[in-house]
Amino acid sequence: MRISKFLVVTVLTFAMAGFSSSVNAASPPASGSTVNIQSNVLGEKSFTGLMIKGHTYVDLDGFVNCLPFQINSKALSFQSETKTFKVLNEDFAIPTPELQFKVGSDTFQHNDESFRLSDPVLLIQNRIYFPLKDIVSVYDINVSYNSQTKTVQVSKE
Repeated sequence: MRISKFLVVTVLTFAMAGFSSSVNAASPPASGSTVNIQSNVLGEKSFTGLMIKGHTYVDLDGFVNCLPFQINSKALSFQSETKTFKVLNEDFAIPTPELQFKVGSDTFQHNDESFRLSDPVLLIQNRIYFPLKDIVSVYDINVSYNSQTKTVQVSKE
């Protein structure tokens, strides 16, 4: 009996390792470095993002901190089959534009309009990363890099 339990545990361990590496293999490597981000769009926020090939990327938390409107958490949706992230415009107390992003795509939808991104939406270690500057520029939000403090500044002017 011990051998069969050992065999089952070993097979499951290798299966999980194989699944994990296949998920990570489908995601681009995090070849960038972390960068501090300061946003004053809806209050003072500090968080980190990734600098990849000279472009600033933020995860969902960072993305929400850079928008000029609040997002109800009930309005967020991710379809793993299509790797599509949506912010739904449902009948919530907080009015929210409908947004749609697809991992690997260089476009995103804002309500019924399509916008081009200079860099694609990424999936890194099972987290979605958005190219910051392209998305927030739709809302007249500025993104700049302060080389002295090594901080990305996000501000509404």
